[in-house]
Amino acid sequence: MKDYVVMDLENPNSRQNSISAIGTILVRDNKIVDDKYSLINPEDNFEPFNMQLTGITPRSVKNSPTLVEYWHEIEDWLTNNVVVGHNITYDLRVLSRSLARYGMKVPDFKYCCTLTHSRRNLKLKSYKLENIAKKLHIIYDPHIASEDARAAYQLFEYLNRKKEIEINQAKNYHYKIKTKESYDPKLSTNINNLYGMVRVILFEEYPNNQQLKLLDDWLKENSQYKQYPLFDNITSKLTTILNKNTMDFSDRKILADIVPAVTTSSIYSKNTLTVQVLQGIIKSITADNKVTMEELNNLNTWLTRNRVLKGTYPYDKIVKITDNTLNKGFITIDEQKQLARTFKETMNPQKETNETIDFNGKTFCLSGFFKHGNKEEITKILKKQGLIEKKSVSGKVDYLFVGSMENPTWKYGNIGGKIIKAQQLQEKGKNIKIISENNLFREINNKRVI
Repeated sequence: MKDYVVMDLENPNSRQNSISAIGTILVRDNKIVDDKYSLINPEDNFEPFNMQLTGITPRSVKNSPTLVEYWHEIEDWLTNNVVVGHNITYDLRVLSRSLARYGMKVPDFKYCCTLTHSRRNLKLKSYKLENIAKKLHIIYDPHIASEDARAAYQLFEYLNRKKEIEINQAKNYHYKIKTKESYDPKLSTNINNLYGMVRVILFEEYPNNQQLKLLDDWLKENSQYKQYPLFDNITSKLTTILNKNTMDFSDRKILADIVPAVTTSSIYSKNTLTVQVLQGIIKSITADNKVTMEELNNLNTWLTRNRVLKGTYPYDKIVKITDNTLNKGFITIDEQKQLARTFKETMNPQKETNETIDFNGKTFCLSGFFKHGNKEEITKILKKQGLIEKKSVSGKVDYLFVGSMENPTWKYGNIGGKIIKAQQLQEKGKNIKIISENNLFREINNKRVI
């Protein structure tokens, strides 16, 4: 085989339906005649493992094209040539699922896999591209799409010379869209948050504009998951309802029918799933920055029905706040606003303030994912500022710095175990402060200016 295209891509997460980088090489008469590489904005979340592996972060792809915008650059290459790569069926599957996710036409491909041919013709303990490259003295930087593609090209040419690979050995790849594909269990947070929001709207006579905006924001954030039937059904009907600009009782009833509560999970406990619902409820009743007595009574009814959460953070704190307010029997406008602030801070404790940070000899711990670098890089920056690292949250920690990009594995979307532990310590009188990444680097930059 003399003419073909080599492809390699990188993923932002483990779902295999989005792309963060694509490298392609056009080969004619066994020689490279052209190549293309681009970071891709996957419009999807990044998982720590993938970011650590590829070095690609949301910040890296902020100004990069989406797959929809970039596809025309490589479509002819990939559809009019045999596509070569190492374990190339994986790349073709991810590419196909990514196209399908956008509702784009998914073409058939012809492919030739260097992994398959290596197993047939080389005697090695491991057939990973990195291992084969070492044996064949192919020098490259792994997990960079353009570099992986170039290594695959050199490997293919080596195999081709060793035993000529004919064009008729290329296989066909056809992607069949799975209509019953189950969603990633981590997305239960998204569903249960919405379920909680809908519970609030169902019992309010007239949902306010801020609550409708909350639903619209959810829709924008979750339209990317419409390849999953549950999300597709919810987003399509929610879009129809929101386009009306008003929501009557029949609309609310439709939402209540199509949005289920996720009550079982392979990764989350039943209590965690229920707290995800509570998070949605709090988001909705505080959307207009005040909490009325009616909303508080409805919240109290839900809290009473879910006493099984007793001992689970932040349930106990929400119950205490609610009981103290209801025992008064009335609530002023100022108190309604203060209550909303308190609830919001409980569910989302990161501080966006101008608070001065004392760097000299203070201890810190990190949580979440940081747009300014990985945790190792952030730790080096903070140590240079005079801070002392602690691996876990305890009463001996002065600051918990929380990455602005959060962590997709967090139970409640925006709160992880370290944040919960820090809140519990605060309630016990410990002076640990929870500080956002934005606040942290604003202080670092101010210190440099001074």
